[in-house]
Amino acid sequence: MENTFSSFFSSTRKSLKLLIIKISRQTLVKKNSESKKPQEPKSFGAFLKKRAPIYLGLLGLFFVFAYPAITEKNLDSLLDDSFEGDERIAVDLVKFYTGPNDTGISIIEVIEEKINDKFEGIKIFDNENTSAEFIVDSIPSFLEANKEFSHQVVFQFNTESNQPLIYSWFVNVENGEIFPIDVDSKNIQQTVDYFD
Repeated sequence: MENTFSSFFSSTRKSLKLLIIKISRQTLVKKNSESKKPQEPKSFGAFLKKRAPIYLGLLGLFFVFAYPAITEKNLDSLLDDSFEGDERIAVDLVKFYTGPNDTGISIIEVIEEKINDKFEGIKIFDNENTSAEFIVDSIPSFLEANKEFSHQVVFQFNTESNQPLIYSWFVNVENGEIFPIDVDSKNIQQTVDYFD
């Protein structure tokens, strides 16, 4: 019985050896035949040719939808932001005033709304002849307003064809109080005060 097993194993060993040799020869032949073929380098141009319509479509969608929204101008894009010290505080108190309870819409947002309503259907902020600025002055000591307020802040919006829009406030930078000087400014501030 031992002889039967040993003869079986020895014949199986021989056939396994032959099979392994055959397989290794075949892989060597395949490798040699593959190495003889000139390999074409994958080029970036070929990559782009296959996918060019997709990339062009994506770029087109970006320029149709995203680019105008990114580059659209608003009132803040026209305003100079180079004030320093108390002048900066005075401008910020007017721009970002949101009423006595500090909630709701700000003065600058109401002004932008008024401008958009006045120039409905026109991209007024994209016009080269449109300008907007804050003018800040200290209140002279001989004026009566000097007792309560330290600065006068004037917002001026100009277009080429229309009269400028002008809103002005007295500002106390010490306690953060602002007070409208004219009727238009008072209307703007009341809109902010009573906005829900």
